[in-house]
Amino acid sequence: MTRLGPAHVGLFLEQQSEELVRIWRLARTAARSDVFPGLLDGVLGPFFARAGELLAAGGQPTEVWRGLSGLVRWPLSVAPAEFDAEWALVEEVLSASCESVNAAPEVSAWLDGAVAVCHAGTARLGERAKAAEGILAAEGILTVLVFSSVEPPRSLRGEEETVS
Repeated sequence: MTRLGPAHVGLFLEQQSEELVRIWRLARTAARSDVFPGLLDGVLGPFFARAGELLAAGGQPTEVWRGLSGLVRWPLSVAPAEFDAEWALVEEVLSASCESVNAAPEVSAWLDGAVAVCHAGTARLGERAKAAEGILAAEGILTVLVFSSVEPPRSLRGEEETVS
């Protein structure tokens, strides 16, 4: 059976970036329903599209982070390990996507590298945001410190709102 190379898988990722974000949101909500909305929610559409573009063009995985744009929520009430869980779900979505289109092993390895670089970049964002030093490496990323609860609203938890 023929395996798809970087050009074809990259095009697939670019064209399906919004669908991949939707799949990630569903998986994230099922796995981590107590944190709402997703901390990486505002950066994943551009991540999937940029990864696809660079993969197809023969770029390096490190280039994904450097040119990424979007919003990352950094709630002070949530442990940084929450980002680990969200990036792990990104890896799962990409792994399933690669499997579904029969991607070549080197494509999967490239995407794993892109996730690892972006995951590390996100960790540095938090360190820098907490120290009020600004953004490291990815100039297009806006880090928003969240001081309120990230618990989902009652209506999303299936609870009735009561009016006093």
